[in-house]
Amino acid sequence: MSADGGRLLRWVDRIRGLHLRMPWLLPLLSFSLGWFGFFLFQRGESLARAVALIALLGWPWLIAENMLGRILVQRSGGRLSINAVRFVTQQIQQEILFFALPFLIGATQLHPGHLIFSATAVVVAIVITIDPIYLRRIASHRGLSTVLHGYCTFIASLVVLPVALHMPLGKALPLSVAITALTLLAGLPRMLLSVEGWRRRVFGTLVLFFGFALLWNCIQWIPAAGFWVRDARTSTQIVGLQPGKAVKQFDLASLNANGMVAFVAVRAPTGLSQDVVFEWRHRGKVTDRISAEISGGRQEGFRTYSRKRKFPADPRGRWWVDLKTPQGQVIARLRFTVTD
Repeated sequence: MSADGGRLLRWVDRIRGLHLRMPWLLPLLSFSLGWFGFFLFQRGESLARAVALIALLGWPWLIAENMLGRILVQRSGGRLSINAVRFVTQQIQQEILFFALPFLIGATQLHPGHLIFSATAVVVAIVITIDPIYLRRIASHRGLSTVLHGYCTFIASLVVLPVALHMPLGKALPLSVAITALTLLAGLPRMLLSVEGWRRRVFGTLVLFFGFALLWNCIQWIPAAGFWVRDARTSTQIVGLQPGKAVKQFDLASLNANGMVAFVAVRAPTGLSQDVVFEWRHRGKVTDRISAEISGGRQEGFRTYSRKRKFPADPRGRWWVDLKTPQGQVIARLRFTVTD
């Protein structure tokens, strides 16, 4: 092995030693880097883009580790163990997930799917930090480790594409799914070797394809990473782009006389232009879909609104207005009630 390779191994050994003494340190640093990037993104996006790209430099390793990990161990002449390879992978996965969490949390709305998706990311990030579980149950299992690679790839794509590359969500989400599918497809032979019998292998392959189909039909469960709501309110009036005071409960007389306004100010990446839809729902049924557009770069958030004057014959009850991408990702959710 070359001198550079030897120095790299020594650095890996030192970091592993530090990790054994303080196992909480690296996850804390990754999580802090994520919040730092999130803070920079609100203050100066060029710096945030650089932080995002640096934090995700290890992303290609997740794709290559399945194929190159054991080759590196064999060529190291015994100086590099498979556990060292797994340790590097573990740290990269931690960094990706903990870096992405602030962006996911910042985009999470009071939507059941959002809460489940973000909570799952938090749980997976925590599980990865627990060495006995990760090394004995996940890293040593070909199927679970490959699925985890795919999951981290998906989370990384969700963040880096809109945040660092300013790609609209309508393109970023399908591309994220495609990149993840290719990652899992490359690791499919490894996953199939983790189970015995052709029936189980066929079943596992079908489950994988079914999982992608389910994911595509649950797009609204995925937070719009890189977008966060500065202000969201329902009101009876708006002057220019300045809404009136927030109103959560409307009476029939006021509603018929003034109608109502759903106002949202959304912070988005500079240079990104995103088509959106205001979707009005009454008692769970869609009554209107009104198109709009938001552009990134404004510190206080891009302001947009939807005014509604025509209501059903009986508009009483619970309403909510979702600001969505055309593909169904919820960016903001507003709720209000109409009474007698």
